[in-house]
Amino acid sequence: MATIRIETVADAATGQVFAEVYRDEFPEPIMKSAAAFTSDDDLVEQVVEMLRTHFPDHFPFVEDPTIGV
Repeated sequence: MATIRIETVADAATGQVFAEVYRDEFPEPIMKSAAAFTSDDDLVEQVVEMLRTHFPDHFPFVEDPTIGV
């Protein structure tokens, strides 16, 4: 099992927020986003929405907006 951690970091130059993605115990991020988010909450909301879109819950009684049901 892999552990993936997403950290939000403020960019002092722009005042915006970017994400750093870490895997397991690697000390360096495996991926960074651009400083394109207005706040930690904005970044979290967009990451959660992306995950919901790409990894939807297909339990039979859950509405799935990716298939219109």
